[in-house]
Amino acid sequence: MTTPDPSTTSQSSGTLHRSLGLYAVLTISIGAMIGSGIFVLPGLAFKIAGPSVVLAFFLAGIVVLPAALSKAEMATAMPEAGGTYLYIDRAMGPLMGTIAGFGVWFSLVFKASFALVGLSAYLEFFIPHPERPVAALLAILLIGVNLLGVRQTAKFQMLFVTGVILVLVAFVGLGLPHVEASAFDPLMPDGIKGLLSATAVVFVSYAGVTKVASIAEEVRHPGRNIPMGMLVSIGFMMLLYPAIVAVIVGVSPARELAKTETPMTLAAEQFAGTFGVAVIAGVAVIALLSMTNAGIIASSRYPFAMARNGLAPPQLAAIGNRSGGPIAGIAVTGLMLLALVMFVPLIELAKLASAFQLLVFALINLALIAFREAHLDWYEPEFKSPLYPVTQIFGISAALLLLTQMGTVPLIGAVLFVVAGVVWYRVFGQSRAVKESATRDALRLREDQRLVQGTADAVATGGRKHILVLVRRPTRPSRQHTLFRLALRLAASPGGHIHVINFDARTRRMIPTDEDLIRARQLGIEVTAEHYTDEDRRGMVHSFVEREGVDLFIADLPQELRATRHVNRDLRWLREHLTCDSVFLRNREVDQIDRIAILGTGGPYDPVKIEMADHIARHEHAELRFVHLTPPDAPPAQAESIHRYHSHLGETLTVPWDDRVQPTQDLVETLTGLSRGANLVILGAPTHRFHVVTDLADKIAESVDCPALLVHTPTLEKPGIVTRSVQWIIE
Repeated sequence: MTTPDPSTTSQSSGTLHRSLGLYAVLTISIGAMIGSGIFVLPGLAFKIAGPSVVLAFFLAGIVVLPAALSKAEMATAMPEAGGTYLYIDRAMGPLMGTIAGFGVWFSLVFKASFALVGLSAYLEFFIPHPERPVAALLAILLIGVNLLGVRQTAKFQMLFVTGVILVLVAFVGLGLPHVEASAFDPLMPDGIKGLLSATAVVFVSYAGVTKVASIAEEVRHPGRNIPMGMLVSIGFMMLLYPAIVAVIVGVSPARELAKTETPMTLAAEQFAGTFGVAVIAGVAVIALLSMTNAGIIASSRYPFAMARNGLAPPQLAAIGNRSGGPIAGIAVTGLMLLALVMFVPLIELAKLASAFQLLVFALINLALIAFREAHLDWYEPEFKSPLYPVTQIFGISAALLLLTQMGTVPLIGAVLFVVAGVVWYRVFGQSRAVKESATRDALRLREDQRLVQGTADAVATGGRKHILVLVRRPTRPSRQHTLFRLALRLAASPGGHIHVINFDARTRRMIPTDEDLIRARQLGIEVTAEHYTDEDRRGMVHSFVEREGVDLFIADLPQELRATRHVNRDLRWLREHLTCDSVFLRNREVDQIDRIAILGTGGPYDPVKIEMADHIARHEHAELRFVHLTPPDAPPAQAESIHRYHSHLGETLTVPWDDRVQPTQDLVETLTGLSRGANLVILGAPTHRFHVVTDLADKIAESVDCPALLVHTPTLEKPGIVTRSVQWIIE
């Protein structure tokens, strides 16, 4: 399958400017991590796990690493704005993309809000102030800076992060000589459970590492800069975080450390004096500002990307003429940030955001598996995650394990996020979104392969062993001959057996004709004809099918169904209760056959239709034509996937074939047009209980200017419950 690379597609709403280099990527990624995680959480995590909090910070990085590798790969294949939302949407469809988009958007805003309020504890070292109003004022300033454009914010980001890193490295260098080894005994007072719980709490410290993928559309040379920026930043922080926490634990009084929300100033007091405390407090303010700024940069791109894909109001896709940034997304994100800062207790919201980040990280790893297994032609990342799929399976398992350590409230919050995403998608996005995805392609490929194999097996059988032809009034003799002719084409030769049950007293000595019997003997097919006048015709036919092991039932549908309602009722009952395949002939009798059209309007073909078409075409020296229609807004990938499916089907046939795939709004008219030139049309008669055929199939059969065979297969194997569930999710 070939389709335009999404990374090169330009939306009507505009394209963002590529202005960020490697150092900007590093500083945005590191700046998104350095913040409340290291400046606030060590004390709270120490209360949970004791000195093993040092290991907790390292283990959290290990859990994040698979998602970082997966996201780095997907970012080099799709360097567009949107990040997590974009990848999950294209991997598993718009419903899961909506859930991930809203969840990550909210969690980033929650974390940024938590960081702003966290400034208050450190600002107290300089000047008393009202906590929430000051945090709101800082939020307004950062929103204004972002509205000026990403170049300006990237410059601020590089300045912030460079200064913070230098101070933190100095903190470690000056503090290590003062570390007391006795502070780490015992290392894990609450065992593995305490360590895992602390790891889940401090996980949010690393959550920002993948944010940079959300601004991939603004990065120069994304195939190199994005994976390098992510991996270097996470590797650096996996060394820096444990080193900082080791100093904090090694120099601070344990009782005070378990209570403080400013653990770094507590540690600085032990070896750096008043000046050191002031420096650390100032750096904390800068770092928390940096993290908030990075959160605004990244989170504002999620509504922008969702709007471009029809999952949010189109106004959110607006790009500033001067700034080149998503001004509407920044404005909406800023308003939410202000509301949270002013009115919501943010520590619990930060925990909820962390829990949902764990879920999203699991989805990121699952998305990469979907892309790899779908074998999409356009998916050609410049960087590939190593040790696939072991890395991704570990990432999914570890994230879900930590999610169970977050407590009841965060789990309920994550569920509520999922419910909100589902409701939003079903109400707003479902009718607007493009529903193609890597998972859909993978399921389509898997289903196509299953049905192609089923078709190959059916074609190779050589025909049906026992065929029952039903003859009854008001079927004309010429059409009765057509039914028997079809039975001859579909019966196994030699070794087949055609049973004729005749309820029409006028034609008891006419069907089958002597010519029919001679032809059957030449083919090695046995023929038996029986005449009945039973009132319970349905029950008799059903018993006959069961007793004789009939594997195909052939009957005629009267030209005017309304005038023969009793026939309609009888055939409907038989179709619903017979365990064998059924074929119903519509329109006039079959004459010369040189082309057979097999019609489809969505899903793959029933193998029985292909088997019958191939057997008839082989005897009649005819060609086959696959006709398939798609929705008018279907992407090119869908048509190309259907062409590929037809090609695989063609390899199973014994006759020449061609195909037609066309988008349309008028199914009946288009199918009629594409089937012109055919002498016989074959289409499905689904299992609806209200008509012998559905209204659509009936209209198609009436509109074509040749005989039509309506095929019903009660025993067609359906996808498993897991596959059907996944298909519902990605719709």
